[in-house]
Amino acid sequence: MSDSPERPALRDLIEQQERRIVELEVEAAFRRKAADDLDEVVREQGQRLVALERRVVDLLGQLSVATHEGEVD
Repeated sequence: MSDSPERPALRDLIEQQERRIVELEVEAAFRRKAADDLDEVVREQGQRLVALERRVVDLLGQLSVATHEGEVD
């Protein structure tokens, strides 16, 4: 039983599609990983920002107390 001329062409098309699907899956996995990594960085930066805001409020409070006590002119 010999392959008709259409079968090798169909086989090639299927292989091309399979390669393309694998490439897309790899790209999607890479993008998911990059998005997860960036999300973690944003979360960490948000936590640092909150901590810094608290520290600024604390320092302003200390400055205000010191000013009222006459320690700072």
